[in-house]
Amino acid sequence: MTPSWTGVVLAGGRSSRMGRDKALLELEGRTLLDRALDRIEPHVQELLVIGDPEKHGHVGPFVIADDVPGIGPLGGIITAMRYASNERLIVVACDMPNLTPAFFEFLKRAYPPDASALVPACDGRPEPLAAAYHRKCRTVLEACVAKGEWKVSHALEPIGATFVQLCPGEDGWPVDLFRNINTPGDL
Repeated sequence: MTPSWTGVVLAGGRSSRMGRDKALLELEGRTLLDRALDRIEPHVQELLVIGDPEKHGHVGPFVIADDVPGIGPLGGIITAMRYASNERLIVVACDMPNLTPAFFEFLKRAYPPDASALVPACDGRPEPLAAAYHRKCRTVLEACVAKGEWKVSHALEPIGATFVQLCPGEDGWPVDLFRNINTPGDL
């Protein structure tokens, strides 16, 4: 039986470099949040947006406020694990507009049955905000937060993440697959 997946889009909040909420920035006529939802929806059975329901609620009833606000993406991942109906989650940051259908299918296909997480990495550099997680690592992630460790990349070792080599520009992957929108110039 094929496992069911929850797609999680981390909407984040106000970016100091952008001067406003990145999820609501437009790229090619669509907000980054809408673009992320359009890309992930065909590959999952359930969608969740972790963000501000007042700002992001226009996309649907599946927008959930972060249980652990102010600590960044790790809090959003923990919140998603609490609310997801499925054991496996594909988590993406809304500011990565070039993730492809092939990427989502690759994550689902490559996910080991007993893994706590599957994180793409290029030559040792992980992409934890375009990765797959199992809800079973929630307790360990909560322990990281309790210790004041808020970086997702630092939580990968304690949860025993599995890494898979995936380098943009190689093996048919687009060069800009993991491009991240951080400044107005990136739009």
